[in-house]
Amino acid sequence: MFVNKFKLSFTAASLSINESVKIAEVYLNCRDWKQTKLSITENNLLQSRTKSRTIRVTRELIQRLERLTDSQIEMLVQGNPTEQKYMLWLAACKTYEFIREFAVEVLHEKFMSRSMILTDLDYDAFFNRKADWNEYLGRITPSTRKKIRQVLLLMVKEAGLVSDGNMILRAMLSKRLLEAIVSAERLDLLVFPVEPV
Repeated sequence: MFVNKFKLSFTAASLSINESVKIAEVYLNCRDWKQTKLSITENNLLQSRTKSRTIRVTRELIQRLERLTDSQIEMLVQGNPTEQKYMLWLAACKTYEFIREFAVEVLHEKFMSRSMILTDLDYDAFFNRKADWNEYLGRITPSTRKKIRQVLLLMVKEAGLVSDGNMILRAMLSKRLLEAIVSAERLDLLVFPVEPV
């Protein structure tokens, strides 16, 4: 029996910016995640074609948003598009250890060493390092491995941290966003390509 510390359910939904903001708005009206989930699914507020998709996506996005503080959720709702993307990236990194470690060990480290192009080799080396000591990752089929890579790289690009040409982009954290992140956990800054503050 082995323990898997890597949840990979993020493949069910990328950053899903519009849907996440909608869920956050509903949450701020009631401050209750169970009630939020019920309201979203019963009223099809995400406007999904099927109820099963609404339930799956809502569950996935709520588990990410639950990792944020209320002040961070308020920032998500009230922030500009860049702040919203960064906050959702933070939520993903706080939810999925695999994404967090990729953000810190690959994105942040490459940025700090001024190696600004994210290559296929970077991702493959990262995945292989993790699979070497994680039996679960080592057993993943090639098609699942491809899906994980595809969704993770899509999320990084949706967050505005990597360009379409795979250039790592410095995160432009506004003062209020920086305060919202640091006030909860200073180490969370490491998930962004930025210099230490």
